[in-house]
Amino acid sequence: MRLVPVTVLALACSDYNLSSPVGKDGEGDGDTAFDPGDDTEDYGACGNADKDPREVALAEDCEVEAITGTFTPELKWQQTQPGDTYTTPVVGQLTDDNGNGMLDGGDTPDIVVSNVNGVTWALSGADGAVIWQGGSLGAEPMTPAIGDLDGDGWNEVVGAGASATLALDGRTGKQKWKIGAYAGGHTPQCGAVGIYDLDGDGAAEVVIGRDIYEGASGAVAGRGAYGDGAGHEWAAPMGVAADIDRDGNLDVVVGNALYDKRGNAKWYNNKSDGFVAVGDFDGDKYGEIVVTSMGDMRLQDHDGTVLWSKSRVTGDTIGPPTVADFDGDGEPEIGVAGHDVYVVIETNGSVKWSRSTNDYSSGFTGSAVFDFEGDGKAEVVYADENDVFVYDGATGAIKMTESRHSSATCSEYPSIADVDNDGHADIIYSSGAYSGRETGVSVIKDADDSWMPARAVWNQHGYAITNVNDDGSIPATPAVNWDTYNNFRSGDLSAATGGAQTDAVPVLHEVCNDECDADKLRVTVSVGNQGLVDMPVGVPISLWSKNTWLATEYTTEEIAPGETSEGMVFSLDPDDVGSSIVVRADDDNGTTLLSECDEDNNEIEIEKGLCK
Repeated sequence: MRLVPVTVLALACSDYNLSSPVGKDGEGDGDTAFDPGDDTEDYGACGNADKDPREVALAEDCEVEAITGTFTPELKWQQTQPGDTYTTPVVGQLTDDNGNGMLDGGDTPDIVVSNVNGVTWALSGADGAVIWQGGSLGAEPMTPAIGDLDGDGWNEVVGAGASATLALDGRTGKQKWKIGAYAGGHTPQCGAVGIYDLDGDGAAEVVIGRDIYEGASGAVAGRGAYGDGAGHEWAAPMGVAADIDRDGNLDVVVGNALYDKRGNAKWYNNKSDGFVAVGDFDGDKYGEIVVTSMGDMRLQDHDGTVLWSKSRVTGDTIGPPTVADFDGDGEPEIGVAGHDVYVVIETNGSVKWSRSTNDYSSGFTGSAVFDFEGDGKAEVVYADENDVFVYDGATGAIKMTESRHSSATCSEYPSIADVDNDGHADIIYSSGAYSGRETGVSVIKDADDSWMPARAVWNQHGYAITNVNDDGSIPATPAVNWDTYNNFRSGDLSAATGGAQTDAVPVLHEVCNDECDADKLRVTVSVGNQGLVDMPVGVPISLWSKNTWLATEYTTEEIAPGETSEGMVFSLDPDDVGSSIVVRADDDNGTTLLSECDEDNNEIEIEKGLCK
């Protein structure tokens, strides 16, 4: 592979110059390590630019002093209007708060729950103000999901219950489609909705248990014949999707089978069904499946082979598993709850620690994991009938007990997201009058505003970081989550700042203007890493015309220090471009992904060689 220094730019079709790199303040900073210069090289016919990765100069000082937060949780707001609620609060963008005609990082995140009567509520993440309420799902509904079902740039909410499954417009709550209640192997109560692009065609599918529906219409796309991802004897189906066998396609994962996009079984292992989570437990790059059912747990290989099993891990009941590196040892652990205990299980199936809880109303609640302080030590967030707890991930020591909570419990758990765009994680939990009088949705923040950054999205119960974009759109070909994060129902545990950093820069390969008469302008760019550590998968790069977003692509492989991604080709309408194009690395329509050592070298501006 031929590597070209970053100061050499490819030219095909036209002669153009670039401005010096500009920071977010619009000022040039040509003394940065990244300098596109004016040199050009012709790679031949237009549209055949060299897309091979290149070299970029390392920023040898790309290391920052570690900054850690405090742990001083306080209640931020409570909204009681949804009433008794025990679904997981899901988070995503629903409304255009900044008035620019699209969903982007400038909009306030929103929170969605379905209450015990089957009414779905959308609340502003900033203060809990009600945006809308709607739908009639029936009693004890599933946890809803947020995502763009039809690719129009606006997110929908899908809820399901004993009476119906509904897709609701995320902006208004108005019904977009309605189908009958889930009729799989278990009753829909306490289950969960998932949104994925199973066939990679850019249109999302809805997964409920073993059933697959077309996201745009609700039409049945497939139906499995075996398990539906329920770990309780009568309720709570929650199939999830992942590329377990690394064939490039997402499959629906349940406790005893793996289904393709049409519900055909790729394998069935004749075991009991159960709640599932996925990760890489043996370093072979394939996905392993954690299955929990009626107090028991097992780990299955990507082909369904049982690797180990444990009986009565949490007594007679057990909830959906959470996968994360709880103790910072570089290996994934598993967290689960039952009637009266929360347990963390090591990679090999041994018990790491346990804590007493009180959840006799259901016994199958879930949990979430995050590193709030950025000290490399994860915390576990869990809620039982009476309290919301934060445990130290390594030891189980109780770091927080919030008693302003009550729940009859279903399969819910607190979610973790930045609900007000202040740059810090929040804890979001639901309540229903049971052991106390608390109802609705509550948010906990850090009193010192020091918790680590979190995403503004936690869109479904079976949350995995790479299965949803920051704006709620569903990636057609999502990066395999365990390649970078190796967690499930967990936030990014590497969100802490400090130490060696990555550093994203944009690299131009080609501007091609030989088809301007056909209203086509092609620009080929890549993401470079000037930092000192590998850059994760899924880093966005966006093209803008002044303040108008044009398009975004994402990296598909980790980028080593001093290298770039493969070139990504943007095909643009010249009428949308105007007099210049700004290329921004680590930019997803206004939202950033990375904590990097230099935020002022992420942009270059193309001013010449365009169609105008």
